[in-house]
Amino acid sequence: MVYTGAKSEKHAYTALNNVVKQLRSKNIKIKNDANILIQNVVTSVDLGGKILIEDAARTLPRSMYEPDQFPGLIHRQINPKTAMLLFASGKLICTGGKSSEQAFDAIHQIHFMLEEKKLISYG
Repeated sequence: MVYTGAKSEKHAYTALNNVVKQLRSKNIKIKNDANILIQNVVTSVDLGGKILIEDAARTLPRSMYEPDQFPGLIHRQINPKTAMLLFASGKLICTGGKSSEQAFDAIHQIHFMLEEKKLISYG
């Protein structure tokens, strides 16, 4: 079973366990407790400033930017292994984390990198 749309890991666990209970209540045999494995945490963030997207494309390693095809810069992080979509508006989407902690760590890293390299403007 694949479940999408939960607003938190706790909500995902609760919803999946409820589905298992409902299946069992309909006499569908399920031998074991649900083995729940979170595969992909998707997080959206507004960094509160404008990203200098073309400079970021030239500066950030493991990044790809093709503005004619897609308006966002795609940045891949190694640890934690995540992918980021960064937009000039200062918004970003982080995907691929296995937990909310991994997503938070990845976002913190990219935000720090953008500030350190002066690739984000707050004015």
